[in-house]
Amino acid sequence: MCCGERTETQEETAKRSKEIDEELKKARKFSDSKVKLLLLGTGDSGKSTFVKQMKVIHKDGFSVSEVAKFQSVLQENCLSSMQRVLLCEQLKVSKKLKKDRESVLEAEELKECMDSIKNLWADKTIKEAFDKRSEWRIQIPSTADYFFNNVERFADENFQPTPDDMFRAKLKTTGISEVSFELGGIEFTIVDVGGQRSERRKWLHCFDDVTSVVYLAALDEYDMKLEEDNTTNRLEESLRLFGEVTASNFFQPTSWILFLNKSDLFAEKIKKRPLNQFFDDIAEEDAQDFAQSCKYIQRRYESNFKGSRLYPYVTCAIDTSNCKRVFTAVRDTVITGALNDAGF
Repeated sequence: MCCGERTETQEETAKRSKEIDEELKKARKFSDSKVKLLLLGTGDSGKSTFVKQMKVIHKDGFSVSEVAKFQSVLQENCLSSMQRVLLCEQLKVSKKLKKDRESVLEAEELKECMDSIKNLWADKTIKEAFDKRSEWRIQIPSTADYFFNNVERFADENFQPTPDDMFRAKLKTTGISEVSFELGGIEFTIVDVGGQRSERRKWLHCFDDVTSVVYLAALDEYDMKLEEDNTTNRLEESLRLFGEVTASNFFQPTSWILFLNKSDLFAEKIKKRPLNQFFDDIAEEDAQDFAQSCKYIQRRYESNFKGSRLYPYVTCAIDTSNCKRVFTAVRDTVITGALNDAGF
């Protein structure tokens, strides 16, 4: 024993032992409970992609039937995205690509026009249209360039989608979908509901027994219009909705988690379309800086927040390692909050 140390008395030892036993009892009590996370957000914010990541990280990934479904979804995504680009009024296709344009617009399946899409995507005017999709109001997934770059593989009759392919697939969520898994002795259920305006009336049915709400907001949508009406700014719609749901009296979850999603696309976009081109209250030197730009968008959401506790995270839903790290932090936040609310 080092000089100056004293031995614990029997009374102190018994007290400490009792405290440890109490903590273990609390932990066991909570570990028997269930955590329900509700995913909210506007359309195309990344909710379904996050659910897919949870399946890969915490379950057995995708079933055979799900892989088969995504095969046709990805093929349709690729074809319809190029068709929408070609129908843009501002786009002027060169004479040498007229036949390719007609081939794509008349095609019903990707394999019918795979070569034409390759030819079109190799042309600088098509790439320019993709870069200006927000300005020209071309409603295509932000991952459309991934589809075009992989068109030959997608069109192959033996095409088997990889997890990376499926993370980028665009399929509107209608109704309510759930994924459940156990982690650290706690059963988590993540509920995903459609984000389009027509789907939001179904949200009320999901509010029962919610532990926390995860609200997804796409960082890159500051210059984009809603697919539903092609006139409303997506960021403004998301901010308005965030204010409404966090002020709702229908339920008061333990905590609100804000995912500022699509950080990869945001980092690239602000280089070409800095935030100061759209907002007067951000300094020019900050408008192309990733960290400062993220903070700016975060502050906009924080100013609209009407709940009690908010935990923001910058995320990239197509990045598995990022989702794994973020969900670990969310798990700890949710459990700590639930324990505190329960008086533990």
